[in-house]
Amino acid sequence: MNSRRFFAAAVLLLAESWVLIFPPNVPAQARRNIKVVLQTQQSGTSNQQILQGSGGVIIHRGTARPTGSIIANESRTTVQRSNGIFTLVLDGGESILSVATRVPQSEVAYFHDYATGVGYVHRQIVFNDVGTSLRVGAATLPDGQIKLRLTPRISYFSAERPGAIDFTEAASELIVPNGQPVSLGGSTSNLHEITRQILGYRDNVSSSEVGLTVTATIQ
Repeated sequence: MNSRRFFAAAVLLLAESWVLIFPPNVPAQARRNIKVVLQTQQSGTSNQQILQGSGGVIIHRGTARPTGSIIANESRTTVQRSNGIFTLVLDGGESILSVATRVPQSEVAYFHDYATGVGYVHRQIVFNDVGTSLRVGAATLPDGQIKLRLTPRISYFSAERPGAIDFTEAASELIVPNGQPVSLGGSTSNLHEITRQILGYRDNVSSSEVGLTVTATIQ
């Protein structure tokens, strides 16, 4: 075998070895997971004032002289609570983040009115139970940041049929730094209100609540 044939055979063997190690359509590096965390925080302050009085009478040589004093104490207590839920999303893919398997019955009407108003279901269909979730899409960007897409989603039970609805018109897209929390705006302290908040509901806000945040971290 001359040198030309030997070189050609070596190239062919190297090409076959490369195909075995890195088969077609399979990336050399596996796609990473992205952990997406939604967190709510609630802080409340309570003030307590205590007034305590004391008194007496001093008798000195037949003369009575009253005495007394008032002691005032004030205490302030600050309580902070946080709740969070998370999901793992394959880079460039989607995942369903369950928020509430069953929302309070008083809130079922809100989701029903929203769904019928947008035209997803007929008004004759009555929701008996509603669960909420978010369809979470996540993808890394060349600069190391993460692009998120949050789509509100509900599942419902009715006498007619069960079903699920993705409210695509209310989807939110944002770019977040890796591992850093970003505020989604608004305020809520209950996890089951997250989906409703993204849909634009703002009726349950108090001064003791802070904004909902999302954190995406490359694993």
